[in-house]
Amino acid sequence: MSVGQVAVRYAKALFQSSRDQNVLDAVREDMEFLLEAVEQVHGILQLLESPIVDSARKSTVLIEVFKSHMSPLGLDFLRLVTAKKREEYLPGMAHYFIQLYKKEKGIMVATISSAVDLDKKNSDEIRQMVKTAFKSEIELNKEVKEDLIGGFVLRVEDKQLDASVKGKLAHIKKELQS
Repeated sequence: MSVGQVAVRYAKALFQSSRDQNVLDAVREDMEFLLEAVEQVHGILQLLESPIVDSARKSTVLIEVFKSHMSPLGLDFLRLVTAKKREEYLPGMAHYFIQLYKKEKGIMVATISSAVDLDKKNSDEIRQMVKTAFKSEIELNKEVKEDLIGGFVLRVEDKQLDASVKGKLAHIKKELQS
């Protein structure tokens, strides 16, 4: 079974279980916390992927680290995954669970790239405009790309609006060459 298939199966099972128990929001927070810990705490990813440390020890360490930050279902999920020796797939499981959660809640992900960092007011205005246009809740991610020169590029799922100076210059160049 491929890595993706393992992560998807476990994530779907966790999603269904958390929905059945009405703890979907809590488990989403658990999975976000798990991903944050894997990204920010040196050693957690190495622990998960280590073939030297046995699964029982991994389970003990993970439960000790996460017990004050996770729901009972989240902790049970960690125990199950380590008991089945699938702990190296936990980050993938968490990512896919969050995707399922967003789909269930109708949350779309938008990314805005701009030449300078946007302040909270501008971010909130853009989020509100996108929310209105797509009639959906929006999770707005921001990126600073100085090569845009000015303006912005907005991506919402498979749609893109390029209102950057770089994009306009590229369009003008294309027009002049044809």
